[in-house]
Amino acid sequence: MPSAQTPNSCIAPPAVHRPVEVAPSTPDSGEHAPVASTPTDRICALIVTWNRKALVTNVLNALSRQTYPTKLIDLVIVDNAGTDGTLDHLVSSINPERVIDNRTELAREPRFDTPRPRTWGNPAAPNSLGLASVTIVRNQANLGGCGGFNTGFAFVEHWFGKSGFGGPDYVWLVDDDIDLPTDTLQHLVETMRSDPAVGLVGSRTCDINDRARTIETTIYFNSATGAMQDDAPPHHPRHDHHKKWIQSVGGPRGQGGPDGYRGAMDVDVVSACSMLARWKAVLGDGGKHPGVGFWDHRYFIYCDDADWCLRFAKAGYRVVLNLNAVVYHTPWNLKLTPARIYYANRNRMWMVQKVLPTPALRSVTEQVMRGFLFDALHAAAHRRLFHADIILNTGLDVVNGVAGKTGSDGPPPMPILHALRAAGCLRHGARVAVICNVHDSMNWVEALKLQVAAAFASGGEPGEVLPEWQIIARNDVNTPPPPPGAVIYGRHLKSRLKKQLWLLRSRPSAVIVFDQINDFPVLLAARHTLHVDHRKPDQVQLERDGWTRRLAFLLRWFKARRSLLGYARRVEPFRSATRYG
Repeated sequence: MPSAQTPNSCIAPPAVHRPVEVAPSTPDSGEHAPVASTPTDRICALIVTWNRKALVTNVLNALSRQTYPTKLIDLVIVDNAGTDGTLDHLVSSINPERVIDNRTELAREPRFDTPRPRTWGNPAAPNSLGLASVTIVRNQANLGGCGGFNTGFAFVEHWFGKSGFGGPDYVWLVDDDIDLPTDTLQHLVETMRSDPAVGLVGSRTCDINDRARTIETTIYFNSATGAMQDDAPPHHPRHDHHKKWIQSVGGPRGQGGPDGYRGAMDVDVVSACSMLARWKAVLGDGGKHPGVGFWDHRYFIYCDDADWCLRFAKAGYRVVLNLNAVVYHTPWNLKLTPARIYYANRNRMWMVQKVLPTPALRSVTEQVMRGFLFDALHAAAHRRLFHADIILNTGLDVVNGVAGKTGSDGPPPMPILHALRAAGCLRHGARVAVICNVHDSMNWVEALKLQVAAAFASGGEPGEVLPEWQIIARNDVNTPPPPPGAVIYGRHLKSRLKKQLWLLRSRPSAVIVFDQINDFPVLLAARHTLHVDHRKPDQVQLERDGWTRRLAFLLRWFKARRSLLGYARRVEPFRSATRYG
């Protein structure tokens, strides 16, 4: 692979990466701050949606309320082959100027049809959002967030390059499940116009359910670990400036000191839930300056926006966070699933190959691969065999270049009563052990028992009985306290191993693990594990366990270990031969 150590040439001169001084809080620095001058820059807003009809409608309303002149905003909505009626709903409710089909399975090979005949609404009337234009691009397949935005980029180049005004000045990437104050775009554009070396501008993220709470601001890349983090690491060139800022605001997130979240700062990464990009920097000039390009087509979801930010910086552009430009979003950690963690970790390994020199890259890769191996063993020993397989697959797919939509969330969910029946738990004398190792887990147990009782009352079969529930609780879980008769264990290994003897005597038929969080092994008993999401106790994932399956996994682990560590020793920096990554 070509070396990634040499920066790409860029349209703007290389950025000095000087910090933007954080402006003090002023009475007019909030939502209704005046525009410094009459805006003229054209914006193309891109939204990718998949089966979120109600949520995307809210986002469109937020766009239509922006104080930035809406007649300078063209909107492209990419419908990722949704099945909930989003397309028909949007066509009837916002009267788009055009609907175009993209007949391809690969976002990097777009095939845009001519616009559908405008038979909806009033063909002579403009869109109901008051924007310059609204286009809906209907993808033939779900290409993920990454493929959806790549579809949007390709369409902007395809359509607006031929529309007469030469394309937008900036593209604004917006998630389909957010909300916006009225001045968000105005602040983003003002930062972009302040310096031609600014390539990307992002927003401060607040919790959509607690809007006074900031949940994301600064994001820095730690070149020693390959991780993204809130605080600049000690070796980072912005460490001192970030530390000074933290002292003034109290922290990068939370509810303390919201008046300090003003002005703008240079960072390494901003989130695509609200991100403004300089379009000329993306495209280049077709000659000497090739441009940063589109998103890495391998990713599907996660790390695609972080990858783009690091590529902008490598090309000499500034990546800036505007603290005044707020976006309301759901905290990312509430969306995590095994598949999403898989994508985040797989893609992160490909991302670091573009920015680290060979020695650092190999060091980081070995750290991460050893982490995969440890986490997989830990999961296998703690009633999470399918999760252990997913972790191993993460590393192996990095090694083998397995790209696209390949993540798994494990066994398909099934109704709780069906799972208990399949595990042999609806018979006389059956016992189900429930692991409780986080606060509130006793409340989850009670909700689960009520769910099982209700399902049994309507779906139990003759001869079946409800199982006995046996609580296994860590000794610091006391809100509410475990019931009498619960098995209590401590954090240290000796305590957990000692309690295995009780399990050998009691022989539970199944073990229940909440939210795939478990630090109690249950090595000596139970052939089945029921994985329960405490938010949806009516549906569970049923997993077969046992020594045969564990031995098979262990043999696979040793084989994977050789592959993962061998890859770490020989990995080289990467540079894409195409515009897609």
